[in-house]
Amino acid sequence: MKLVNNILNWIDDFVNIWFNEYKIIFRDAGVITLFFVAILVYPLIYSFAYDSEVARDIPIAVVDQDNSDLSRKLIMMIDATGEVKIDVVTPNFRYAKELFSESEVKGIIHIPKDFNNNILGFKPATVSVYADAAYMIIYKQIVTAATYSVGTMSAQIEVIRKTAKGEQIEESMIERDPLPIETYSLYNPHGGYATYVMPAVFIMILQQTLFLGIGLLGGTFKEKGYDNLLINIGRKRGGASAVVFGKSLAYFSIYLMNAAYVIVIVSRMFSLPMRGSFFDVFIFISPFLFASIFMGLTIAAFFKKREHALMVLLFSSIPIVFLSGFSWPTSAMPEWLLALAALFPSTPGIKGYLALTLRGAPFSDVIGDLQHIWILLVFYFITASILMRRVLRSSFKVVIEKKG
Repeated sequence: MKLVNNILNWIDDFVNIWFNEYKIIFRDAGVITLFFVAILVYPLIYSFAYDSEVARDIPIAVVDQDNSDLSRKLIMMIDATGEVKIDVVTPNFRYAKELFSESEVKGIIHIPKDFNNNILGFKPATVSVYADAAYMIIYKQIVTAATYSVGTMSAQIEVIRKTAKGEQIEESMIERDPLPIETYSLYNPHGGYATYVMPAVFIMILQQTLFLGIGLLGGTFKEKGYDNLLINIGRKRGGASAVVFGKSLAYFSIYLMNAAYVIVIVSRMFSLPMRGSFFDVFIFISPFLFASIFMGLTIAAFFKKREHALMVLLFSSIPIVFLSGFSWPTSAMPEWLLALAALFPSTPGIKGYLALTLRGAPFSDVIGDLQHIWILLVFYFITASILMRRVLRSSFKVVIEKKG
């Protein structure tokens, strides 16, 4: 009977904490901004920015120092590609270089003098491409357009030469390309940047806004120094776990709706892939949210002021993105960084979410990631409860000192 009463009291305590946490959240303008405004706005800003999926019509200059029929044909072929748009054709390389330096064009294609004569004389004719490799997307598009156009013209010239010698067109084409390759772009057939980056960004937004909001609330509690309800419950046996669980349910109920907004509404607005079932996705996302919440409560225990949460957690956002493994393969990371990455729910969260939504993988394929999340969930629940107990005891001492 005593055990039953203890359980009922514990449930009553965490329910009180749960609803009390809503009051705390809605009294804090900073937390409201993070939990509601940021979640509403950030996914839309990123999605609108990358909505075109691929960079097209990148302005370039062509330096045509040959001015022949063949050079003009090559220029037309390059301009016909979707990747680039030729803004300037000039024989003056220095002028093109000035345009590039002033960022009026993003690349230069150089057709040398005697381009036509070298081709007709069966000599090699080199077309040079200058592009800013510091900007990989632009560089890739310019090089792709030039390579495709030059390769197509080269094949046409070779086939014409062979047919002029009496060979059949089919034989000439086979001889020109005896080992053709077929490529299949799986999961992201158009190579779209939004399709690649946005699903992972959604998971990061959910985790980082949780961290920031919970960190602000933790810093506020430390600055205030006390909360009678929390202290009274925290002094009880098992009270710290009731506080952690009650707070977590408040955050989870809000963020389950936030996750639904991001995963269902924003993804559909921008036609992002959802090849798995929504049920599987939310079964996967729910423990991810709890793991993020418990980790947030663990981290928040170390903040003495609200500003500390902003300084530390805003700084950590970019490293966590790179550690997650979607922008750089984990196989190329050192072991100690992989161990650090494994501490964040976003690492298995992004991997599993991409598998379900982008690849349409069956739920059995993400069991390993789900197990990883559950391990983090249990670990951070324990650490959050231990640290919460210490925080509440310290707050109780502050109250006693003030009364004394």
